[in-house]
Amino acid sequence: MSEQPRLFEFQMGDRSPDKLVVAEANRDAAKLLTDWRAWPHGALAISGPPGSGKTHLALAWALEVGARQISAATSAEDGAAAFREAEGRLLIDDADGKRDEPMLWRVLDLARAERGAVLLVGAAPPSTWAVETPDLRSRLASLPVAKLGEPDEALMDVVLRRICREKFIQLSDDAAKYLVRRLPRTFAAAQAWAAALDEELVRGAKPVTAVIAKRALEKMQARWVGGDG
Repeated sequence: MSEQPRLFEFQMGDRSPDKLVVAEANRDAAKLLTDWRAWPHGALAISGPPGSGKTHLALAWALEVGARQISAATSAEDGAAAFREAEGRLLIDDADGKRDEPMLWRVLDLARAERGAVLLVGAAPPSTWAVETPDLRSRLASLPVAKLGEPDEALMDVVLRRICREKFIQLSDDAAKYLVRRLPRTFAAAQAWAAALDEELVRGAKPVTAVIAKRALEKMQARWVGGDG
C-alpha cells in the first residue's frame, strides 16, 4: 500500500490544519483532494453534516497546494483577480449560503478554461443549492462531490477529544473508550454530549473521567428521549 501524502498524515492529537485523520468517513474525500489536478473542469465540492470536518479538510488542502481562500460574497472582479494571483487555486467555504453568483460563475469558468482548482464547501451538494442563474445551476449540478459521512469509531474518538480540547478539557482514555462504544455515531451526538458535559464539570476537575462522561451521556440521552435533543 502506498504511503499517505503528508497532507493526510494520521495525527490523533494534532488539530493544526495540515494534519488530518483519515478514516472511513473522509477517506474518499481525502483521495479526491489529493488528486486535485485531475478534477473534471478544475473544480470540486465538499459536502457533509455539521461538524464533519469539511472546513478542516478544505483548509488542509489549501495549505498544501497554496490555494487562496475567498468569501462566497466576493465580487466577480475580485474573484477573478484572486484566481490569477493564486495561480488558479481557490477555496470558497460556506458556498451554499449567501453568495455572489456572477463571481462563482466567473471562477468556475476560469477553472475550466485555465485548468485551475476551485474547491467549494457546503453542507449540501451543489445540485441542491438555491441558485437563480440557470447556467450556474447547471454547472454546479455537474460538479463532482466529495461527501463526508458520519464518523466511524476511530474518527469519533478524535472528534470527542478535539471538542474537549477546544473547551480546555482533557478527556481520559477510559472516558473516550466508554463514549465511542455508546454514543450514536454522529457528529451531532458528539456535540450534544459535550453540551451536557459542560453542566457536569466541577471547576478545575481534570481530566474528565469515565464516571463524569457517563453522567453527561445519561443527561444527553434523557434529553433526546424527552424531545429536547
